[in-house]
This record gives sequence, structure tokens and C-alpha cells, in this order.
Amino acid sequence: MKKYSILVIIYLISVVASSIANSLDVNIQVIYRVPSLDIRWIDVAIIYIIGNYFYSFFGKKQVLKSNMIIVPLCFIYLLFEFFQLLISWHVIDAQTQISLFLATLSFFIIIDLSTFKIPQEEIIQFIKKISLWASIAVIISNFYLFYLFTKGQVVFADAGIRIALDVTGGKESVTTSVLTPFVYGFALYFIRKKNEFWQKLVFAAAILSIFVSVVTSFHRGTLFIVAAITLYVIISSKKAQQVFSKIVGFALLLGVGYFMFGSILRDKGYDPIEKIMQTASYAADVNDPDWDKGRTGVQEYALAAWRNHVWTGVGYDDLNNYGLPVDASSAHNGIITSLFHRGIIGTALLLCIFIVIYSYLIKLWRLLRNEEDETKDIIRMLIVVAVLWIVPFLTQEVMWEKYGLSMQFLYFGLIINFYKQQKAKLLKPPPFFAQKLESRITI
Repeated sequence: MKKYSILVIIYLISVVASSIANSLDVNIQVIYRVPSLDIRWIDVAIIYIIGNYFYSFFGKKQVLKSNMIIVPLCFIYLLFEFFQLLISWHVIDAQTQISLFLATLSFFIIIDLSTFKIPQEEIIQFIKKISLWASIAVIISNFYLFYLFTKGQVVFADAGIRIALDVTGGKESVTTSVLTPFVYGFALYFIRKKNEFWQKLVFAAAILSIFVSVVTSFHRGTLFIVAAITLYVIISSKKAQQVFSKIVGFALLLGVGYFMFGSILRDKGYDPIEKIMQTASYAADVNDPDWDKGRTGVQEYALAAWRNHVWTGVGYDDLNNYGLPVDASSAHNGIITSLFHRGIIGTALLLCIFIVIYSYLIKLWRLLRNEEDETKDIIRMLIVVAVLWIVPFLTQEVMWEKYGLSMQFLYFGLIINFYKQQKAKLLKPPPFFAQKLESRITI
């Protein structure tokens, strides 16, 4: 798991890069990129995972069984993407195309974790470790932004509502749409378990920072995800006493957050209760002319271009070459974006991969639903987090955002790896019958 620890560290540093760059007044690309080389650290991590995968074929790594679906599908998809890159080569600058293709190559994370066995205990320890690291990264990112907000040193977007940082060299976005649910879910879980006091403080601070960010970000998707995970944590209890204690604990965290930050937010015109209600109302009011934030117009450009390239899409091209104004946003929809770039063939392959992945999630959930221990609880929480990726997939440009995409594929891969081992355990004959069978074969 060392290579994935490296991947996570690079991602988390990239998440806090805006805070670091702003505080040090440096170009953010200095943090994102390898010194003296025009390549990002996240690209190095992806390439290393690919190289390690092929190297492992010559080693003694134990291969998981039942790889007849997901691995071949991923390889077929990557082969399709390679030809897409070739036929659209240089329609936009080559550096951008290579960067986008490297995002696609992050599918090797799923291939790797669907191929080689990782001990289940190691998977659990890895999740515990990165949940703590990720919580620290979220605290730094959210609270630094909040600090600058109180000082009036942020950029106000979306009609002066959402706050953001403006840093030199910010050519790309490193979203936290896959990090926030992971941190929130596991912070709620581990804060109730036996941990050192400082770790509980970290998890509590991470939860509070997410509450504050929900108020200041005016992000409907994040609010929905936080509400969904909260509901899951409460209803997953087996006893009424547990439900009551979780509700009281959650209310206590909300109260602490409101006591610590409520007056500051209100002084800046961001009353917590009012803003949360406003975000929820805005999310539900589909008749609001600005409900889609102008995305419908961009999506119409993407669909119009796709209709002229129905089967294979336009490849590694840009919507600006199809009439979209330079200052306009992207389509912000995974399926529409995929149709534009990959057409029916590539999108069908992509959706088949995700259907298979989500089928693994459902199957593993069924295997674990009646089992109660820490390992199973942790994996169930990871499944919940992974399922909620549907929200950013349908509302953001996640398929080209290699940072968050790599992390999401890591979640998927760990779940698949765990599922295949659980299934193998169920198919393994009991010791008595195994010994009888072995004795018959020996005779």
C-alpha cells in the first residue's frame, strides 16, 4: 500500500496547496509540480502505479480470483481512449491532451486493486491512517479559508455568495468533492471510538470545519452529502439508545460550532441557519431561472457537438472549438461530458465499468449487512462514501480532475479488493471438508 500512501499524500498536499501558496505568496504551480520538470506530482504517482502494476506480474504477488469483468473492461476502455487521443492529436495543445489522458490512466488504480490481493487488515489500517491525514488537510483548507474570510481577503463568487481563494498560478482546480464525504463520514465514526484524545480533537475539528464550509460555500451537493451521511450514521444504529446518543452527539457538535463561529459568521452576513436554509431552498427550487447556474446553455453546446460525432465523440478536444465562449464554464455533467468526448461507444464502456463497480459495492454491502465489528463498519462507511460520488459525477467535471478522480478510484479499488476476498472466504470449503477432499486427492 506504500504507493497509495504516496498518492494520498500528494493529493492532500494539493488540497492544502492554495492555503500554502496564499500564506507564502508563491505560485501554486511550484507546489503542484516536480522542480525543474514540467510534470505534476500527481502525474508521477499515477505513472508509478502503472509501472508497479506491470512489474508485479514478474513478482510473487498473490492474484485475486474472478477478474473476468472489471479488469478487461478497464483495459478496453483505456485502449479506446488511446485511439481517441491519437485521432484528435493536436486539435488543442498537446500538453493539455497529455494531462487529460493521464487522468484517464488513473483507471489503473482500479485495475491494480482488482488484480492483486491486499490483506484485509492492511486495508483497514490504511483507511484509519488516511482518515486522520485527510482530516488534518480538511482542517487546514477550510479554516484557513475561514480565517481569510474574517479578514476580507477572499474572492466572492456566484453572485457574491460563495467564497474562494485567488492564488497565483491557479490554472487547475483540486476539488474536495471526494474528500469531504470521506472525512465527514469517518470523523463521525472514529470520534465515537477509542482513540487518543488528540485524535478525537482532530476529528471534531474536521467536522466543525465542514459545517463552517457548508455555510460559506453555498454548495448544494456538499450539503446533500453531509445530510445523507449524517442520516446514515443515525439510522445504522441497531438500538434506540444508540440512535438517541448519536442524535445528542450530533446536536452537541452543531451547538459547539454555532457557539464558536456563529457570531463571526453573522457579523459577516452569513448567519449559519439562514444560509443553510437558503442553500437547501435553492437546491429544491428547480423553477428558479438561475437554478442550473447557466450549465444548461453549456450542455447544449456539448450535445450539439456530440450529435455531429455520435459514435466516438470529438476526442481530446475542447468545447471552445465548438462555439462555447472562452469565459463560459464546462458542462458539469459526467454523462454529457463523456458523450462530447467519447460518443456513444466510449460512454457505454465507461458506464459499464461504473455499473460493474457499483454492483460490487451492492454485493459487498449485502455480505456485510448482518455482521457487526469494526472492520465491517469501516468498509460499510467506505461504501456509503463511494456511492455518494454519483453527486459530483452528475454535477461537476470530475472525469478530468485527476486529483479527486484518483482518490475516488482508490475507494472503488479497495472495496473491490475487499469484496473479492470476502467472496473467496464464502466459497472456501469448511476445514473438515477441505481435509477430507485433500486426503481423497492424496490417495
